[in-house]
Amino acid sequence: MCGRFTQTKSREKVLEELGGIELPPLFHGRYNIAPSQKVAIIRQPDADRAGECVWGFDHPQTGAPIINARSETLGERAMFKDLTASNRCLIPADGFYEWKERQPYYFQLPEKQLFAFAGLWRNDQCVIITRAADQTMQAIHDRMPVILTPRQWKTWFEQFQIPAAPALIARPVSRRVNKVKNDDSSCLNAAEVQTDLSLFPDNG
Repeated sequence: MCGRFTQTKSREKVLEELGGIELPPLFHGRYNIAPSQKVAIIRQPDADRAGECVWGFDHPQTGAPIINARSETLGERAMFKDLTASNRCLIPADGFYEWKERQPYYFQLPEKQLFAFAGLWRNDQCVIITRAADQTMQAIHDRMPVILTPRQWKTWFEQFQIPAAPALIARPVSRRVNKVKNDDSSCLNAAEVQTDLSLFPDNG
């Protein structure tokens, strides 16, 4: 599952890492991106520019936001199966949060570089595709977002294929992230908790 994430890099840094991609006018670093908020996305087939979408599809019965889509069942759910061919998207990020016993943990790539969640979009809404958790995530949750490094972005638009999960590092962070209104760098402050480092064998 993925219910909060970050894209902390400045507009200038993202442009530096991604080259000539066009970004939304108000694009800026975020530390606590939550469902129902606007997020930057790169849509198929407009891979040279990023737009904005609201994170979450409206549930057809309740209207509540559906924020994730399980990769294993995309072809079975009416809401998603017609979108995999031509409505794939990338949602730029550099980390995400997951909770265990009310303690938030922050996950990112080892070099803290930019990546993207694999997603689907329709109209002005998007969802993040999830998969079974890898070894690092399993200590915290049984699901994780599908993560694509920049080298995989072109392939994602060319064909629907879920790649292997990249290595991740994780650490406990401040519970300030529990409140959506807190959207600043203090959300990433180290948490004062006793953490069993054996939970994260890849962290070193």
